[in-house]
Amino acid sequence: MIFSRRWWILFAVLFVSIVHLQLVAGVPNAAGAQDRMVLAALLGSDSKAPDFELADMTGSAVRLSKFKGERPVLLYFWATWCPYCMQVKPAVFNLRNEIAQKDLEILGVNVGGGDTLDRVKRYQGAHPSPYPVVYDGDGKVSRSYQVQGIPLFVVVDKDGSIIYKSNELPKNIKQLLKIQ
Repeated sequence: MIFSRRWWILFAVLFVSIVHLQLVAGVPNAAGAQDRMVLAALLGSDSKAPDFELADMTGSAVRLSKFKGERPVLLYFWATWCPYCMQVKPAVFNLRNEIAQKDLEILGVNVGGGDTLDRVKRYQGAHPSPYPVVYDGDGKVSRSYQVQGIPLFVVVDKDGSIIYKSNELPKNIKQLLKIQ
């Protein structure tokens, strides 16, 4: 049993790595107007972010639409077993320090696949985040956002439209959000 689990983990890491490299090479970084037009073409004309409600690590409900009209939201799809997710986590952490919560909400969305809620809680206890972390145990939110590789970053403007989607953190999110 241990042997087969190790192979499954190795396969999952390899698969995520390949998908990550393919997506990073093919999705624009959306820093300028031309990139936004390309992104709109990739996403389709209706780029409204699907609403969702998930529980955070304390069991409190977090609903995406709560932030509509108030502030943009950065969705950070991740998993505890994903090496690229762990590699980029310090940059997301620093982003929270650079941009006030009133100007940008950050939600860490654990994709659930390969992670149990207990495992995510233990991870968060050992490595706390300065932003809410929610758990997508059944993968419904991940499917609605078409998450095919992690980490995945989705920026939703305060009107509820997706303005950025990539496996890389936006190079200049302040410019993207028009924040001084």
